[in-house]
Amino acid sequence: VELTRSLAHGLQPVQSVPEGLMTALRKLAERTRRLYRVDCRFECRAPVLIQRQSAANHLYRIAQEAVNNAMKHGKPTRIRIKLAATAQRVVLGVRDNGVGIRQQTRPGRGMGLHVMQYRADAISGSLVVQKHSQRGTEVVCTVKREALLPSGNETP
Repeated sequence: VELTRSLAHGLQPVQSVPEGLMTALRKLAERTRRLYRVDCRFECRAPVLIQRQSAANHLYRIAQEAVNNAMKHGKPTRIRIKLAATAQRVVLGVRDNGVGIRQQTRPGRGMGLHVMQYRADAISGSLVVQKHSQRGTEVVCTVKREALLPSGNETP
């Protein structure tokens, strides 16, 4: 039963409730902290409620890929997953203190970056991946609020 639950959670990590993304990102940080023994935290100063389930899943998967890339390539000791909102936009950010992304990757490399861009495009968002000026990599996905409202064929 536990294995089945774990598999189901992996397929649909964000619950179908407006606060589901916040809960899923908090759990991602906890799992990362436990599994890799790094200081990984989720920061969200005010509730960010996402009504569109598919958009919440895309945002979660972007964060998950950014964390996975950091652990695989960056060797960080600290990761921050941040979620914030204004009246017009929702911003998801993942920043680590690892070695930082290389400025140029060889063709055919970086499939995770392509997948994150695809997911951002799917929700009409913008994605910026950059080496941070001090140390590490920062991934930021910005989405207009209207893109996060339920579509006609999706329940809130």
